[in-house]
Amino acid sequence: MQPTPAQFDILRAAAAFSAVERYSGTMPKRQALHYDKTQLTGLEDAGFLERVKLSFPCGKDVEGWRLTGFGRLILADKAADDALEPEHLRILSDVYHYSRLSQNRGMMPKELARTFDADDVRDLFMHGYLLRIHLKGAVKAKGWVVSNKGLAALRRATGPVFVGAGPQKN
Repeated sequence: MQPTPAQFDILRAAAAFSAVERYSGTMPKRQALHYDKTQLTGLEDAGFLERVKLSFPCGKDVEGWRLTGFGRLILADKAADDALEPEHLRILSDVYHYSRLSQNRGMMPKELARTFDADDVRDLFMHGYLLRIHLKGAVKAKGWVVSNKGLAALRRATGPVFVGAGPQKN
């Protein structure tokens, strides 16, 4: 079975919780309420997710879903297929380089980002490649910075010579 786009969103959300020690890699039931129950059941039946109930010594219980090995594998395959488009890579590169200029205070100002297609910027933000930043204090400013996921995508696309790759050992 190949998961639908809505089911891939659920799998990505479950994967995000896999690194949270507090939940022992389990996406809590209250977080799963954002998703359709039939989609969750379909993923569980297909073997991508498993239902988990964790009990702690203090008496607290956490119910939810955890990715199975097969679920991790299908997400890794999907990530390999989801290469960024050239215009997305250009936006990431521009945001990165503008944020490196000291006059921009470590971000690409919101005004400069308006030159890009708004849908592309929104897509990069929604998929975690870009982060919004709001500076408050003596200087107030809004803008964009490239996330670690965006930096990794740039490194993959352009090779190890780009963005903080550091000296290369031969």
